[in-house]
Formats: sequence, C-alpha cells, structure tokens
Amino acid sequence: MTRPEKLVAHILVCAHKTCLRQGARDVAKELKQCLRENDLKRRVMLTAVDCLDQCGDGPLAVVYPDGVWYGDLEVEDARRIVEEHIIEGRVVRNRVLCMMRKEDVE
Repeated sequence: MTRPEKLVAHILVCAHKTCLRQGARDVAKELKQCLRENDLKRRVMLTAVDCLDQCGDGPLAVVYPDGVWYGDLEVEDARRIVEEHIIEGRVVRNRVLCMMRKEDVE
C-alpha cells in the first residue's frame, strides 16, 4: 500500500438530501475534478458527510484545518475554493458562512 502524502486540507461537503437537492452533488464533483487537475487529490481529502445542520444555506462545504464554512455554493465556487483557498491561501469571502478562530481550536 502506498503511503499518502502529507495532507494540507480536508474538505467536507454536505450530502444530506436538502443539500443534494440544492446541487451539492455537482459541487462535490467539481471539487474532485479541480483537485485532480491541480494534482492535489492525495494532499486534500474530500469527504461527503451526512449533514452539516445548516440546511437553509446549502450546498455547504467546510475546509479544515482553517475551519471555514462555505454556503450557497454554485459549481463554479468549487474551482474558486480549490484555486483561491487551498492553493493560494485566500478565503473566498463572498461564500463564507462563518470562520472558526484559530484560538478556538487550539
């Protein structure tokens, strides 16, 4: 078995029925494609989760370790999350629902 490379981020995508109806499946597919295109598939974990409990704000994604919650996502936002947040280290501010403060998780 090949050892995974060091993870730099973990993206959780809500896959509950409400978010799925709002387009979460397409957002997740685009995230996966963008990670692959940028050779990040082994450095960024992408996980579908049952519910993130923010149904009115979906589709949702959370990026850790930064603790940034993104909502009301469109497919094109997935590419911005990968390119701007993951690669460049800049939060995609117009899609942020909330951000955890670093001191809250230490």
